[in-house]
Amino acid sequence: MGNMDKNVCAYYRTSSAVNAGSDKDSRKRQHHSVFSYTQSKGLNVVNEFYDKGVSGTLDVLNRPSFMEMLNYCEDNSIDTIVFESADRLSRDLVIMETGFQYLTSKGYKLISVSSPDSFIEDTPTSTMIRQVLGVISQFEKSNLVLKLKVARERKSKLNKSKGIIDRNGNGK
Repeated sequence: MGNMDKNVCAYYRTSSAVNAGSDKDSRKRQHHSVFSYTQSKGLNVVNEFYDKGVSGTLDVLNRPSFMEMLNYCEDNSIDTIVFESADRLSRDLVIMETGFQYLTSKGYKLISVSSPDSFIEDTPTSTMIRQVLGVISQFEKSNLVLKLKVARERKSKLNKSKGIIDRNGNGK
């Protein structure tokens, strides 16, 4: 294995701009996970790419930093992309699978630090594991969206009872 084979790019994604920033944990956590893994495997992260405020349901080819990373990989003969977990690649099963199929057809190796073999092997078992991880991620996102909606409705009712209303008379 030549030195070029050990060069990889790191990809991070945070869906909410609220969770992105120097005082927030998401990027630091993802960076730490990726670097702990790559150092233990003798891999060299030559560049990092970060999509801030980009939904995990957005197709990977429509993400600005992801596309910048693919161009960088092409220009620098890098074929391995490392990310923290499957949900950084996508929180939507179809998008994750189509992204995986497209990238692997172009010769890329994808490494999810939390489940390193799930994106490398193309066996029925690894496909199932990858898809189960995608289903769990999609469920977690849907569950979170529902919790936030319920919390907003509760806050709106509370504010209305306190007289904190918008111009339509609804609670803020």
